[in-house]
Amino acid sequence: MKDAVENAADAAPLVPWASLRYRDFSLLFFGSFFITIAQQMRQTQNLYQVYELSGSAFLLGMTGLAQAVPLFAVGLFGGSLADLMDRRTLSCLTMLGNFLVALSLGVLTLIGAIQVWHILVATALTSGLNIVLYPARMAMISGLVPRSHLTNAAALNSSVAQGAHFIGPMFAGVALAAASAGNAYLLNALAYIPAAASFLMIKSSTESDRVKAAVTLRGLLDGVRFLWLQRIVFALVMMDFIIMSVGYYRPLLPVFAKDIFHVRPAAFGMLASAPAIGGTLGTIAVLFMGDVRRKGMLALWAFLIFSLCLGAFAVTPSFWVAVALVAGLGLTNALQAVMRQTSFHLITPDHLRGRAFSVFNMFSQGANAVGAMIVGFLASLMGAPGALLAGSGLGVALTLLMWTLRPEVKRFEAGPAVDRIKAA
Repeated sequence: MKDAVENAADAAPLVPWASLRYRDFSLLFFGSFFITIAQQMRQTQNLYQVYELSGSAFLLGMTGLAQAVPLFAVGLFGGSLADLMDRRTLSCLTMLGNFLVALSLGVLTLIGAIQVWHILVATALTSGLNIVLYPARMAMISGLVPRSHLTNAAALNSSVAQGAHFIGPMFAGVALAAASAGNAYLLNALAYIPAAASFLMIKSSTESDRVKAAVTLRGLLDGVRFLWLQRIVFALVMMDFIIMSVGYYRPLLPVFAKDIFHVRPAAFGMLASAPAIGGTLGTIAVLFMGDVRRKGMLALWAFLIFSLCLGAFAVTPSFWVAVALVAGLGLTNALQAVMRQTSFHLITPDHLRGRAFSVFNMFSQGANAVGAMIVGFLASLMGAPGALLAGSGLGVALTLLMWTLRPEVKRFEAGPAVDRIKAA
């Protein structure tokens, strides 16, 4: 980590774009934008294509299984690589792999050979690559901005993700309607080129402070042990995992679009993009609020409102009301996600950051993967609205339970004054 970053003048007022004044963070910001656009385009198109090929909500859920298997099987290994290798190089290698996966799906679709199992295998491969990409990319942030800018940097990082979550599904919907599925895959493959170029131009050191050593079982588990010791942050991470698992609505959006609202692919792209609109508004709000003190309280309110919006979305007969409610889901999810991510950056020492963020990613992305299986199975039994109503009820109950039985969570604060935890 460069001394110039660590000793930067922190007295300057933190305007919403403060971290973008640092060249290397701006490059990471720009590259992350293209990475997420490509990922969201492919994920949206994968779900739509699976349902087009099979008409099965259960197979939509199987995309979650394809994502979950590598995530939980080798997730800790990805974090260890991020702590033992140069994080910029590692990120670029995973982008190359993602480029090749998207290119392969495009070719298979264009020649008419695409099948559901191809998409499931591609999902598993992408999940494996992103197991390495996510902790490597996230671990770089703390070395590119001063410590006092971490809340701002985390919010900006979330905002670029939310913006890409809007643009990616919208591009996918437009491509499905105006061109072809194969060409859409080729387009999202091309998005990795400017992303890789941005990362290659980063000049700050992206290596961990950790002395290089072989990967060991003890080393793999250090991230788990570290999170376990941070009990309140661990409680927030587990709440996110459970509530987002039982309320993971995204795989069911094609069902709502085709069978309930009876809209065309372009409108489906709008519905799939709505969470990112809300998420962008949420992260903009955090940027203007600055360093939120009551991070636990804000997270609990976000979980509660998310669960209520989920139930309302499940029963509304109006497409436009549904778009607004899904935007609300994105907004509340972004608020609690920024609180968790900022806390992680503030309390995690650099030599553990890759492994800590790999555990963070396992729970965060694992919620999506497990959730896709849960809601896909429930939707096959009780229909898509029934599956989301069940998730809504469980989410409300868990949040109220945590609010009542763990008052220390709502009192939780984390700020730049928090000292880094010593290496174990």
